[in-house]
Amino acid sequence: MPDTIMQLDEFSQAYASQAKRFMWFLGAGASRNAGMPTADDLIWELRLRLYCAAERQDIQSHDLANKALRERIESYFESKGAPVRWAADEYTYFFEAAFGTDYAAQQRFLQDELNSSKISLNIGNRILAALLSMQAANIVFSTNFDDVLEQAVATVAGKSIAAFHLEGSYAALDAINSDQFPVYAKLHGDFRYRSLKNLSQDLKDNDAEIQRAFLAASNRFGIIVTGYSGRDANVMRMFHEAVGQANPFPAGLYWAVTRPSDVADSVRELITAARAAGVSAAIVEVGTFDILLATLWRQVRDKPAALIEKVQPYRAGAITIPLPPPGNDYPVLRSNALPIKDLPTKCGVIQCNPPMTYARLRDAQGDKIPDSAIAVTGEVFYWGSSAEVRSFIKQDEISSEHEHTFPDPGAALNTSTVMKGFFEQGLAHALCERAPVVLRKRGRAYYAVISTKPEDRAKLNRLAKAVGGNERAYISGQVPSVQAQWAEAVTIRLEERAGAWYFLLEPAIWISPLSMREQAAGFLRTRVLKRYNRQANDILDAWIAILLGDSTTSSEVTVDAFADGDHSAKFKITKRTAYSGRAVTRVR
Repeated sequence: MPDTIMQLDEFSQAYASQAKRFMWFLGAGASRNAGMPTADDLIWELRLRLYCAAERQDIQSHDLANKALRERIESYFESKGAPVRWAADEYTYFFEAAFGTDYAAQQRFLQDELNSSKISLNIGNRILAALLSMQAANIVFSTNFDDVLEQAVATVAGKSIAAFHLEGSYAALDAINSDQFPVYAKLHGDFRYRSLKNLSQDLKDNDAEIQRAFLAASNRFGIIVTGYSGRDANVMRMFHEAVGQANPFPAGLYWAVTRPSDVADSVRELITAARAAGVSAAIVEVGTFDILLATLWRQVRDKPAALIEKVQPYRAGAITIPLPPPGNDYPVLRSNALPIKDLPTKCGVIQCNPPMTYARLRDAQGDKIPDSAIAVTGEVFYWGSSAEVRSFIKQDEISSEHEHTFPDPGAALNTSTVMKGFFEQGLAHALCERAPVVLRKRGRAYYAVISTKPEDRAKLNRLAKAVGGNERAYISGQVPSVQAQWAEAVTIRLEERAGAWYFLLEPAIWISPLSMREQAAGFLRTRVLKRYNRQANDILDAWIAILLGDSTTSSEVTVDAFADGDHSAKFKITKRTAYSGRAVTRVR
């Protein structure tokens, strides 16, 4: 389902234009960074308790971070006929094995594990609370029992938010229908209440009133699902029922995941059903809950200063540290960052009516990978060929075309992840156009991968010697026992530190096809395992020479992408990497 996978920068634009039209659905992953355990964490704790009780072992001497211990416990329960990990009845089995029908004991266990004193709010929790406070988000549904969102709202907004749970669910639908926002509803109940629902039989009879509220909201709002695996069959049935309604999720259904490879079949089936029903639906690769919220937060306009301070109470500020005098003191650490002196200040822009979206532009591109660098923010920004970019847009949708000037390119990058990705794409093209490399992309990362053309072999000799430790070594080839090719590569990234922009390059190994990368994991580890300081330094020098030239006569180089196009992108880069040394504080 590659066409259903969406990258975070693309989704952030879809979100920015209609933030208030989305409701949120939170699973345990949204609370784990705040110190709350997931369902899997709870099951492991019960496994450990049951194992130590049966084997008469001291529970305090066992650390679940120990992989060998986990394997031993898994083998023990496998011999007892317990469900395997991630089985549908795993949760029920271990709760019943630990507590039987003693729901009071079960409640005490959850109350202890999910105790509010253990909560440590992360930036994602704070941002969601801020969105609720400024009404950029109005409805949150959750399968969680914890108080993370309640604490976040109290901390960030100085307000309280009452959750509709199993004891008061009848009011949730009324609140939504009468626009009494924000609305926070817990599908499985609150662990403090006696009617807690967390076992399979209970889940089959999930609270009808909260389901009705969810179904009503799904006809008015799109939905962002985050931190939720899709393992509960009754919750997924509720989603399918929502998709089966008229006009489901009018702003779209977006399921945020850490990695697409981890997506459950039940989630893929839901996305397929939603798209078949005409819903704009996709799996969004976001990394973590915190990354997702931080990215979306940057796209929100008119953020109150008081909320910004609460969301990021420990923001970095400008500091001045005097450089030490020249000398031979150690340690001195070399970074992989090259200072960028000048960023491009101009690009082409095509304005569209209706505003352009990534989805429409991608559909128009089909299988063609554009030669130009393109970004979509309603308008279409580009470096390269105007004719090529226009070919992806219906002529009657083009309202104007002009050259755009960035008064402060650095500020544009800082305020928009789309612009940062656009400049990163331009930098990647500029570095790779005239070097003996090919430009590749994996996820959101750009790679310069060595050319395997015979005529480029001599240009890569320095890298081959660096990889071989002063003796020429292979820098591409066949992955042993895997139907894939490998080649030396380097990632290309833009990063800002203390108001300055840097080109970060990190040596890597490229695997082709990408689908075989997981099978080649062992090879990748051994390939880079013993690249210690001197060799890593030589490899970094080799890559700088490949991408920026081997001349020592100039410390600064200008690289230019699309010089023959209608709009070019020029970057001036310092070839000397940044260094850092030990800071010494003198007390008088």
